[in-house]
Amino acid sequence: MAMLTELLFIFWLSFRITTGGGEGGGGDVPLPVTGRVGETVTLPCPLTLTHPIDRITWMFHVNGEIIFLAEFRDQKFIRENGNYFPNRLEGSNSGTALLIRELRMEDSGIFTAQFLVNGEIRVINYNLTVLEPLPIPTPVIEKTLDGNSSDLCHLHCSVPSNSPTLSYSWTYRDTGTDRLYANGSTITVSLKDKALGAEFTCWVQNPAHRNSTSTPLYPCGEAQRKDGTCRMKLYMYLPALAVLCTVLATVIFVAK
Repeated sequence: MAMLTELLFIFWLSFRITTGGGEGGGGDVPLPVTGRVGETVTLPCPLTLTHPIDRITWMFHVNGEIIFLAEFRDQKFIRENGNYFPNRLEGSNSGTALLIRELRMEDSGIFTAQFLVNGEIRVINYNLTVLEPLPIPTPVIEKTLDGNSSDLCHLHCSVPSNSPTLSYSWTYRDTGTDRLYANGSTITVSLKDKALGAEFTCWVQNPAHRNSTSTPLYPCGEAQRKDGTCRMKLYMYLPALAVLCTVLATVIFVAK
């Protein structure tokens, strides 16, 4: 009888998921949950409950099948299937949430929680996405002067990954204050508009992790020698250098 009840429930649950009968996350749209490889994630309970929970059944969708993972009843968390997530599942938040430890890439997928509350069944679907951590070392910034203007500096940020979930943003520090500058892996900065002490930071992130590296705006590439600021400094030092050479030549002549 128990087996028949379980099979009928699986059929009913599949029908509700297909026709959008699940609750939470907007009808048939599963709640998005993101985790990172090796870390721990929690599938929360989004329901507002006015009665104690009688039972919670947790399931995982694999190759078109629904696998029973665990059940919370009588204030106890009971694992139903040891072949999936062995020793990595726990009840959380008084049994209303599911905690998954030591995440793996293959853990990504659809999870379903069946809540039995005051004789009423409520179903929540979750879409778990497990992401790889950003690679180490940290991002690399390349700085090059614009080929047509010595007043523009191009900053390009990159990491050794082709993941489509990566996004880039830039902040800069000027006079001790951090400010958002722009989004994207490459930015162009006017050397005239930024102080010599300006420092730029590239932030690379996916939904699970964030990494960064910083660089001063000056100097900007090997071509920085052509920048007007550097030429101005050279013009300031040339007269002093000429005077010094004249004095040195006079001293040598007198000594002879």
